[in-house]
Amino acid sequence: MTTIEPLDGLLQQASSSMHTLLGLLQEEQSFLVSNQLDSLVLLTTKKQASALEAEQAGQALSQYFSAQGISPQSDIDAWFTKQHPSALTEWHLLLENTRQAAAFNNSNGKLIEVRQQLINGFMQQVLDASHNSPLYAPDGKLTSLPQGQRRDLA
Repeated sequence: MTTIEPLDGLLQQASSSMHTLLGLLQEEQSFLVSNQLDSLVLLTTKKQASALEAEQAGQALSQYFSAQGISPQSDIDAWFTKQHPSALTEWHLLLENTRQAAAFNNSNGKLIEVRQQLINGFMQQVLDASHNSPLYAPDGKLTSLPQGQRRDLA
């Protein structure tokens, strides 16, 4: 026997948490593209909490389906159509938000990876150009003196 009552709440929670995560991933991409690194640091904590919440909501939904005897390989659309047709639209919205969140997460990861490669490449060029003699003193000031000594202290 299928118990529908808890499904609406579980589906709403999963949809809400995934919608929030999707929004944060879109915001993250905007910050990455516009080079707003300080904003990224603040967003990371929110994104991690939101991802955890979305994961927990998804697990609760999976447990519900499992308790109903529905395996992940089942045709859940057919189950919704037969058992709870009014929730089918919400289910499709959850699936679409999940698909988009995965795509944004993948894209953002690639943007971060490319940025890291560019920074590493730039730093290697700076090192190569300095012929292994420091260009910067420990305090970050430009120097051409040996051992990174500052000009004003030499």
